[in-house]
Amino acid sequence: MSAADVVVDYLRQQADVIAGRAEDVLADAPDAVHRSRVATRRSRSALRTFTALFRKRRVRELRDELAWHADHLGAPRDAEVLKERLLTALDTLPAEASFGPVAERLSASLDDTHARAHASLVESMRTPRYADVRAQLARFVAEPPVRGSARSLGVEALPGLLDRAVDRVRRLTERAAETGEDAHRWHEARKGAKAARYCSEALVPAFGDDARALAEAWERVTEALGEYQDTVVAEAYLATEAVRAHEAGEPTDGYLALIAVELGLRDDSLRLGRAALDAALDLAPLRP
Repeated sequence: MSAADVVVDYLRQQADVIAGRAEDVLADAPDAVHRSRVATRRSRSALRTFTALFRKRRVRELRDELAWHADHLGAPRDAEVLKERLLTALDTLPAEASFGPVAERLSASLDDTHARAHASLVESMRTPRYADVRAQLARFVAEPPVRGSARSLGVEALPGLLDRAVDRVRRLTERAAETGEDAHRWHEARKGAKAARYCSEALVPAFGDDARALAEAWERVTEALGEYQDTVVAEAYLATEAVRAHEAGEPTDGYLALIAVELGLRDDSLRLGRAALDAALDLAPLRP
């Protein structure tokens, strides 16, 4: 296989998931939005990391359109995840405490957010733009726009391109570490780690266990930093809901207790994320 063949095969797998889950996404079937969102992210990461193999304009256009679709997929999924997280945390609080209608308010608010976000997603998928995204991706994998200079490249060219993605994570990590607990910078480091993870996955067919080990290491990074980011999002959401509850004459102790839970998780998740980053960055790079 050529280097481009490996990447195109990976993109084809993601295109199949996006196409195969489309009807389930419209129906809001369990896990459909999540799987389609991940496939979209994997596609964008592969296109970015391995862009040197393809014509730049085609890559840029497709990545931009996939980002548009990913944004629509993200909103309903985020509401769904946040609801499950907060209601699970609420169950850990003392049953005898009088917190008022916290569960009811959180459920109603996040159900409404989810319903509106899913309706917007469905509307976007009924547009010509969505049809064009799918068509662009299908054309890309059916007739890959491989650069002339890349057509003769074998799989040995791929590790060097993955190294660039890892170097980007290293820079983002150093930048985040300079400020300690800047959530935005750690979120950027997490996104870079996701790209390294997905693109390591893409190379498993060509490089086997070595690529798989890298993917698993980067997965540990994204899981830990994902937990850290989730605490940031949850805290901000709970603060907003506490204000609304106060304005409605309801007690706010439950929201404050949930915020305390999130803050208690934050330090540990960042510590684990940084340790996982150090471990992943210390791994020997993939080599032919």
